Amino acid sequence: MPVIKVWCLPSGQSEDDLNRLHKKIVEAVVSVSQLGLRDQNDMTCLFPPDLMKYGLGEEIIVEIGGLFKKPERTRDVLQCLAKKVGEGIKELYPEAKVECFVSIIDLENGFWTSRL
Repeated sequence: MPVIKVWCLPSGQSEDDLNRLHKKIVEAVVSVSQLGLRDQNDMTCLFPPDLMKYGLGEEIIVEIGGLFKKPERTRDVLQCLAKKVGEGIKELYPEAKVECFVSIIDLENGFWTSRL
């Protein structure tokens, strides 16, 4: 399950702002059909509070992790995912510099879940 963390959002985001952002991210991820994800239940979106207020909203960083290595998750597919999520966020925050990073889980590095 992908975990998407969005850092450095402008301060003072309302619940509605975060819901719009969440919806935009889910739409972008689901649109990459090679990932095989259907809806918000297939991913986790987190908006952690930033500890430092300086520069919030000027540069928004997105980390997409939690994706297992699979043959269909090629470099091009992952690049498409980064682009679609990044562009969706840029649409909502046009003044910000948006950067999106995707990382793949290698099971040889360790993994555990309580989910059966």
